[in-house]
Amino acid sequence: MKRTVTEVLRRGFDSTVANWQVIAMRIAESILFAGIVIVSILAAIIPAVVAAGLSKDDIVNASDPRSAVITWLIDHALLFALIFVLGFVVLGVLIAIHSFVEGGSTQIYVDGERAAARGNASTRDAFRAFSIDRWLAGGASSWWRIFWLYNLAWSVGLVFVLVPLFITIIGMIAVSDTTGRVVIGCAGVALSVLILIPVSIVTSIWCAKAITICVARALPARESLRLAWRAFRADLGRHLAVAVIIFVISMALSSLASAFSIPMTITEHRIPTAALMFAPIRIVIGVVQGAVGAAIGSWFLACFVSMTEEH
Repeated sequence: MKRTVTEVLRRGFDSTVANWQVIAMRIAESILFAGIVIVSILAAIIPAVVAAGLSKDDIVNASDPRSAVITWLIDHALLFALIFVLGFVVLGVLIAIHSFVEGGSTQIYVDGERAAARGNASTRDAFRAFSIDRWLAGGASSWWRIFWLYNLAWSVGLVFVLVPLFITIIGMIAVSDTTGRVVIGCAGVALSVLILIPVSIVTSIWCAKAITICVARALPARESLRLAWRAFRADLGRHLAVAVIIFVISMALSSLASAFSIPMTITEHRIPTAALMFAPIRIVIGVVQGAVGAAIGSWFLACFVSMTEEH
C-alpha cells in the first residue's frame, strides 16, 4: 500500500531523528572531503603551477603576449595533464568515500524501516537501528555497486548537457564572423545551463532511488538503476513532491542562515577589522549550515527508503 507524501515525509523524519548518528557520519564525511581537497591542492597542484612559472612580466615584455601564453601552455602540457589526472583520481576517491557513506546510511534506514514495520511505527523509537558495526557493514557491502551506480547515472545525465555544447563548438567553428561566434557561444552555454538544472534534479532523484533499491535488495548497479527508473516513472508525482518539498525546506534554512551574515558583511565593508572580529561567528554559521545540509540529505534518503520499503 502506497503511503501519502505526508506519511513518507513523517516516516523519513522520524527515522532520521531516531538514527541521528547518521547525520554525524555525514558531517565527518564533509570534514574529510575538505581535508582531502585542501591537502591535494597544497601538496601537488599549487607547487606544480608555481614551478611552471608564468609571471606578469613574461606576458607584458613579450612581443606577442598571446603567443607567449600559448607557448607556455604547450610547453607545460604534460604538467597540466598530470594535474588533470590527479584531479580525476581525487574525484574518484571522493566518490568512493561518498558511496561508502551512502551505503552505510541507507542500510541503517532500511533496517529502521523494517524494524518499524515489525513494531509500533507510531513511535519514533521504533525506527532506531543505528550501530557502527551495521553502518560499516552496509557501506562495505554496497560501496562498489553504488560507486558504479553514480558513474553510470551521471554519465547518462551529462550526455544531455554535452550534446548542445558539442553542437555549439561546431557552430562556432563553422561561423567565421566574430560576432556570430560570440552569439552562438553564449546561446549554447545558456542552453546547456538550462538543460543542466532539470537533468541534475532528475539524476539526483534517480540515484537516490537506485541506491535504496541497491542496498535493500542487494542488486547490482545496472539492475538497480533500471528498477529505479521504472519506479520513478510509475510514481513520478510522489518522488518529485518529496524531492521538491525537501529542496524548498533546505533553501529556506540556507537563506535563514545566510541572513545572519548580511549585517556582518555590511559592517566589514565599513570597518576593515570587523572581518577578524566576526570570524568566529562565521565559523559557527558554517558549521551550522553543514549540519543542516547533512540532516536534510539524511532526511531525503530516509524518505526514499520509506517509499522503497512499502509493502
